[in-house]
Amino acid sequence: MYILSLLLILPALVASTLAASFNPSCNSNYASYYGQNSAGNQQTLGNYCKDTTEDIIILAFMHGFPNVMLNFANACESTFPGSSLLHCPQIAEDIKYCQSKGKIVILSMGGASGSYGFSSDAQAKDFADTVWGMFFKGTADKRPFDDAVLDG
Repeated sequence: MYILSLLLILPALVASTLAASFNPSCNSNYASYYGQNSAGNQQTLGNYCKDTTEDIIILAFMHGFPNVMLNFANACESTFPGSSLLHCPQIAEDIKYCQSKGKIVILSMGGASGSYGFSSDAQAKDFADTVWGMFFKGTADKRPFDDAVLDG
């Protein structure tokens, strides 16, 4: 129940920002995770978006909440000064490029391990506001992807 606030805003956000090449009614959309360098030779996000078969890119992962903790392996390792919050200008640039190519870019929440959950509905609502401010159309002071706006 505590995550309900967040779950309610994400589908509406995705639906309101669908790119032209993504077809929600087809069963052949191609989605892939980006950011964990599992094969040891991960390229930039923008490079993967040159592939016309890609429809949805899932950035992996936000693995801690309500305190935002991000891990994109070697794709982003810099932080905001005086903070442990990742600052990923290259991914930000690539998100915009991918969206210009009609790709949907979303953020995976959870992951293989992490610390996440809510102690109250109010905490979940506050977290939803934080996520909106940091990754969507909000105006948080520290935005991991600068002015790039995720699709979900």
